[in-house]
This record gives sequence, structure tokens and C-alpha cells, in this order.
Amino acid sequence: MRTDDDPDHLPPSQGDKKGKGGGGGNAWMPGIESALATGAGIVLLAAAGLFYHKWYKWEVLRKMRRAFASGYDPVLELASASSRDSDGQPLPGRVVRKEQDYINKVINGEISGSYLLLMGPKGVGKSSMIIDAMVANQADGCAMLEAHEDPEVVRLRLGKALDFEYNEDSFAGLFQRKDPREAGPRLDIERALAKLEKVAIRYRRERGRPMVLVLNNIHFIHDDEEGHSLLHMLQQRAESWAQAGVLTMIFASDDFHVYRSLKKAASRMHVLSIRDLTPSETHTFLRGSHSTAFPSAPPMTPAESMKVWEMIGGRMSYLGKVAKHEDVLNAAEDMVEEEREWLHHRLGLIPDHDDDVMDEQKVSSCSFLLFQAFAKLAEEADARKEFVPLAEDQATLSLLSDAAPAELQAVDLDKQLEEDLVNVLTEDMDPKVSYREAREIMTRPDYILDLDHHNIINVDVHHQVRPDSRLMLSVFRRICAEEDFQEKLDNVRDRVDEIESLHRTSELTVKSDNDLGGFLRLRVGNLGREHELKKEDEDEEGEGKREV
Repeated sequence: MRTDDDPDHLPPSQGDKKGKGGGGGNAWMPGIESALATGAGIVLLAAAGLFYHKWYKWEVLRKMRRAFASGYDPVLELASASSRDSDGQPLPGRVVRKEQDYINKVINGEISGSYLLLMGPKGVGKSSMIIDAMVANQADGCAMLEAHEDPEVVRLRLGKALDFEYNEDSFAGLFQRKDPREAGPRLDIERALAKLEKVAIRYRRERGRPMVLVLNNIHFIHDDEEGHSLLHMLQQRAESWAQAGVLTMIFASDDFHVYRSLKKAASRMHVLSIRDLTPSETHTFLRGSHSTAFPSAPPMTPAESMKVWEMIGGRMSYLGKVAKHEDVLNAAEDMVEEEREWLHHRLGLIPDHDDDVMDEQKVSSCSFLLFQAFAKLAEEADARKEFVPLAEDQATLSLLSDAAPAELQAVDLDKQLEEDLVNVLTEDMDPKVSYREAREIMTRPDYILDLDHHNIINVDVHHQVRPDSRLMLSVFRRICAEEDFQEKLDNVRDRVDEIESLHRTSELTVKSDNDLGGFLRLRVGNLGREHELKKEDEDEEGEGKREV
């Protein structure tokens, strides 16, 4: 029997309404599930982003730590290709410098608490000693970069040396509105050094030794306000890291202006001045290098090496060039003539020059005053040079007494070289003047650093001014020995004085007195008296003369 209250017998419309009304609470479930899914996705995305950020920072430090691992630095491959033979052995003629042991200890991390500045002329062997030390320990804990004039290039080279990408390879950059490089290269360099500090602290804890960062050719940074700012930023890090003993920085420079800039705030800086090879070291280098290039040629004698040293000195780069020629003396002579023409091109004297080149000739004349002083010192040293016989027994002395003077000198020179008595540069072999004397000789001290920058002279840490090399000294002597040199120099200096006098002289020309109202008023300076010459006075003076 059906009743009206039986739900199975209700009309369809009523049953549907009840069903909908009874299940009305489940209508929010899809929205809640969607919100929960969205929230979970956001949480997972945030967690993934946070994890990626942490991982990226860890990866940056790991890569930078790997840059100081043994055998990683690309400098090793370049050095091994140039300093080793096919069997991996050092090339013959290799000279171990007296500073090499100290540099080895710095590269190996045995010396801490200071940072190092290597000073010396171009081609003297600063980079070679650093690279030799890095090759010896496979650049373990050491990285090296070349400086440049452009800070952007320094930024890129520092990133390559440290294996640091300046966050340019991070996916987080997709969500940043500012370009990471917008602030300029110096701020990026500061960021890289901040990361390096964290790595250095951990390295010190793990290994018990400091890391080493080499900045070669630091003199390429300009001697201006921007360059000084970059140098001081690097020096601040070097000072703090040296104090903590976590990292040792090595600066290598050819120019004096780097030392002048760093000295202002230096408290832990150690300076090494690298010099040319001595005659004995020159003979060792030439004998080995020349025999390698020309095995069938007779070996170099000490007398030949001494002649080469007298012409071009013990500069490693110069000796490497002449050793590749079979006739080393002729090659050295060609090098002197080539350098002589270059100096004429750079600072040649022009007698009776035009006033448009007065500034150039002023630099040339002042520079040649200093060059002439070096030439005179060398001439005086040659006059004092004597070779003392080293033979002790009477038989040898009597044998040498019968020899000609030239033969006697050659024998004594060979003995001195064999006994290593010319392995130090005496005062006669090393003409120099103090910085104060150079200022007085040139009368323009602002030209000194410019000559140093162009590798014509060299200023060391003791403020001693020398010719940049023995080769340059030979050029000075040959130019100053020319017959008309003094006449040219005097002519140029007189011409400069004449032009400057004309520039300081002002001339006033008046065509007639009527142009100035009948009288001339002249004022000399602000305190000068006024002199008036009236036309009436001139007439009266003329009448008086006629009456007489």
C-alpha cells in the first residue's frame, strides 16, 4: 500500500529537490580541493626555489674551491709547453734566481701574514719565477690572472681564474628586474672577492695554509682615479686576508706608479725588486740556450757572454732573442741599433723646431739631460774598470806577463767568471742616480714616471733611477757620443726657451695718437703708475728744442 510519505512514491520533482537539499554541503569540496592543490603547488615551488638557491650558493663555492685544486689552473699547460722539452725535463740553460726560493715558499703557502709586490723592468723574469713555482707544486692552492686596462676585462679574467660566473648562469635571474652587471665591473669584482673570502676561510681550516692569488701585470691598470680605486679595493682585501692568514695576494708590476699608490695604505706589503741576470748567470743561460738551438755550433765562451752582457745586459727576454741566432754578437748589435732608432722615434731631438712641437721637444730635451748623465756615469765606470790577475803561483804569473794585454784581460775575465766573481753587479756595472738627483737633472720631475711607463728608465723600491736595461744604457752612450749631440741638445733647449719667452711676452701696437683721443695711458699691473703723454706736452717739448 502506497502512502504519500513514502519517498519511493514521491513525484520526481519532489525527490530531486530533497536529494539536492540533502547533498548541498558537498558543493564546496571541489573549490577546497583546488585551493589545497594550488597551495601545495606554491609551497612545493617555494621549497624548490629555496632549495635551488641554497644549492646554487653551495655550487658557487664548490666551483671556486675547485679553481684552486692541484692541476686545475690553465697557466700550467702554457708553462709546461714553453719551459719543458719533449721528455718533460727543464730546458738547458735554466737559471735559478736568488728570489726563487722565497717565491716558492709563498706559492706553497709556507709564508703567510703578508702580501707580495714584485717590481722590476719588463722582461726581467717576474712572471717566469711565479710560473716556475706554480709548475713545481701543480698550482695547488694557487690561481693566477692577467690584469688589463679595462675593468670589464679584469672582471671577466677574475671570473675565469676563480671559476665564478657572477650569478649570470642562475635561473633566479629570470625573476630579477635588475641586470646583475648594471652596477659596473668594480662591484662585480667586489662580489667575487667576497665569495673568495668564504672559500679561503674554509680552505685555511681544512689545509692549515693560505691560498694564493696572483695578479700579473698589475701596472696595466691606469694611473688615474678609477685605477687607484680598483687598486685600493684589491689592497684592502689583501691587507685583511694577510692579517687573517687565509689568502696571500701577489702583485707583479713593471711600473713604479703601482708601488706609489699601494704604499699609502700598506702595512703588510712585502716588496721584492727583481733585477737582470749577472754576467755569470748570463753565461749560464746563453751557453745552455744557444747549444740547444745550435747543437753543432761551438759552445759559448765566457768572454763572448761578457761582450753580450756589455751590450744588452742580462735581461731574460733579450737573451732569449739573441740565443736563437747563431751569431749572438751580431744579433746583440742589431738589437742595440733597433732600440736606438726606437728611442729617436720616441724622443728624438729636432733643432730649430716649430712652436707646435715645443711640448714634445721639452720632454725630449729634459729626458736627454738624464740620459747624458747615465752615459757619463758609464764612461767614468769604464775608466775605473780593472781586471786583477787571479793566478797565485809565480810560473803562471810569468806566463801571463808574456801575454799581450788583450789576451791577459781575456784570461782574467775567464778566471773571474769561473770563480763566480762577477756574479754580483758592482757600482761600476750598475750606473744609477737617486730620485732626487734625477729630478734636479731633468728639472721636470713629472716626466720621470712617463719615462718609466715607456720602459726607458726604471725606478725601484729604493727610489733609485736606472736605465731600464743595459741595452738602453748602450743606446744612451751611443747617442751621447755623436759629434753633434751636444750642439743639438743646446739648440733645442735654447729654442724652447725662446718660444716660451715669446709666449710670455705681450705686445701692444698703436697706429696713431688720434686713435686714443690725443694721449696714451699705460698701466703696468694693478699697482703701476699711470703715465700720460699729452699732445700739448709734446708740442711744448718740441718748441723748446727748436729754441735751443
